[in-house]
Amino acid sequence: MMYNFQSEKYKTMMMCDYDGIPLLLPNLYLHSLYKNKQAYKLTWIDGSGKRRIKEAELNKVTLSNQTITKCFYELRKFLLWLEAYSENTSSISLTTHHNLPEEVLNYYINDVLIFERNTSKKMVEQAVSGLTYYYNYLAFNGFTNIKDIHVKNDNKTVARENTKRRNVIKYLSPRMRAEVYANAKSLRVECILRAGGECGLRTQENMGLLLNDFKVGGQTYSGMKSFFKELDIETKFGKSEGQQKQEFKYWLQGKYTKGRKGGVGGISRWIYIPRDVMLRFKLYYEIERPESSGDSLFLTDPQSRIIHGIREYQATRDFKETRNLVIDKQQQELLPDYLHILEDKHTYHILRHSFGTDKFHEAVEEDGLELENVTHLSRPYLLVAELLGHESEGKDAPKTTRKYIRSVKAKLDQEKSYLRCSNG
Repeated sequence: MMYNFQSEKYKTMMMCDYDGIPLLLPNLYLHSLYKNKQAYKLTWIDGSGKRRIKEAELNKVTLSNQTITKCFYELRKFLLWLEAYSENTSSISLTTHHNLPEEVLNYYINDVLIFERNTSKKMVEQAVSGLTYYYNYLAFNGFTNIKDIHVKNDNKTVARENTKRRNVIKYLSPRMRAEVYANAKSLRVECILRAGGECGLRTQENMGLLLNDFKVGGQTYSGMKSFFKELDIETKFGKSEGQQKQEFKYWLQGKYTKGRKGGVGGISRWIYIPRDVMLRFKLYYEIERPESSGDSLFLTDPQSRIIHGIREYQATRDFKETRNLVIDKQQQELLPDYLHILEDKHTYHILRHSFGTDKFHEAVEEDGLELENVTHLSRPYLLVAELLGHESEGKDAPKTTRKYIRSVKAKLDQEKSYLRCSNG
């Protein structure tokens, strides 16, 4: 597993492997980028001084701090993917990534980002730019040859269509979420999907669910095994439903969450795991989780060549596979009419957003507010910001509030549709 950190000595972001060994070439590049604020841009020339596709030269260009930060995240995202991808092939590894053939780089851009991850046109262009700057740096310093990294013409339309996915309804009702869970191919997949839809976890935050108790800042926090023991004790003493614990508080460490802009790591926060979800976690641990000394609750599939904790993209893959099964049932008219349509442009994030929408609506109802009167200073917004690990201050706060107001309206429309169908 690869990690990144802020070097106080060199004033730059840096990367290291699982054993804490620095990744030499990425760190040389990042140090140069943060120190000089410059990268290399490729231009094609010929002997007459006209630009032609014959000979190339690399010229320095100045980058803004914002662009430099984007370059770091794009390189990190690519290397994380490569680390996982290399597990299934002996010809490619993280240590030889500087000499990757163009075919692999363009496979990442065109197949992984555009088709597998449904990345928008703007973000794909950002990925192309970030990787190009990195490999231009390596080429300029003699570590590799010049790489032509680009979006294939046939895929540009697909990337534009991916951009439009933001226009789909960003809410799945509890009934539709239950249908998604029911179509999971395994307990692990079901649990990961429930973590998004019932606890509000981002895809990478599933990596932060740990089995054993842990310490942060001198304070000890409960791991999953402690919660499983609580459930066993309740069963042993035959506690009635009214006496049973209905929610479990788990401390999600910031190192597993989405980083703040220009910073390292995200916001540590409490997540609240419902009893029925914790029971599914426990069942997965007891009957499906492979034998492993690893501390992560969720591990790779038992048939995997190497058993280890899931990667940050696993929830994305699991959701996509499950979503396609549900869509097939929709097309065969095997699902109830009252269920809202699941679309192929929905991603794992729709589960997390739906969780936030439900909590937002509950808080608005409790406070007797009108949706239009909710601001980023209102309790419902501050509550959801805390539950989801959002920044609750700054210029982006009002935008996030408006997103939930629109989603609550979609939720109410779906509930009206359900009542019409059930009464009909």
